[in-house]
Amino acid sequence: MIFVVTAYHAEAKPIIEYFGLKKVLKNSRFEVFAGREIALVESGPGVIASACATSFLLTEYKARDKDIALNIGIAGAKNSNLRKGEAILCHKIIYNDTKRAFYPDIIVKHDMKEGVLETFNFPVVKEDFPLELMEGDIADMEGAGFFEAASFFLPPHGVHCIKVVSDYLERAVEPSFVSDIIGKNLPLIEGFMSSLETIHRFIPKGLSENEEEIIDKLAENLRLTFTMTHQLKNLMLFYLSKNESLPGELYDFLNIKANSKSEGKVYFERIKKLLC
Repeated sequence: MIFVVTAYHAEAKPIIEYFGLKKVLKNSRFEVFAGREIALVESGPGVIASACATSFLLTEYKARDKDIALNIGIAGAKNSNLRKGEAILCHKIIYNDTKRAFYPDIIVKHDMKEGVLETFNFPVVKEDFPLELMEGDIADMEGAGFFEAASFFLPPHGVHCIKVVSDYLERAVEPSFVSDIIGKNLPLIEGFMSSLETIHRFIPKGLSENEEEIIDKLAENLRLTFTMTHQLKNLMLFYLSKNESLPGELYDFLNIKANSKSEGKVYFERIKKLLC
């Protein structure tokens, strides 16, 4: 099942209409809409509200490992190299309050631009906030809360934030404009959902002892971080879901020893391309 969390009804409205979702009539703090394969909750603004709504939705529908959770909404961009109305798939999410960072595993090809999302406990307005203090490319008030909560239920390759650029950290955005730009990106988002569902359906439950040893050796030799190692495992599972064995070129990397983490990252990017 696909779980969607939005902050505002203006973000949820085009999704509800596009997928034909119906309101779920239950005594709940949150507005929930659902169809056969999709359930959506409107959290309201804020980190805590998003975390609570996410936990509620995934508990209510008994989320399983192969389910998917998406936070879809708008975000303000730090500068104009990102276009208004452009969908951004977030490969890193920073919680400004604690500086904690989260890293979704993006193991499918997609047509969205990637970027770093920074979640704040307050609306970021460029006239009032020094932008040199902002680490992310875009800013919102929900992403980090959503991701941390969803990660208690689902693996990192099943949890993602997709943000549509609505402004350049200005004071107000019209609800009709929000609904319009979210709606225009839904075919793109639906394609991403389908790719995730396909991978989740065919990923085997585990790797063999030999394949686990390959991961351990690559992680050690290439100085991979914990997140990179986890992503490598998912990429190998994905590859093996379509092929009988790992590509021969992968074994060449077992003879390489990186002299630094940055050098290891270069080799890791090559492995990613190989397995994708």
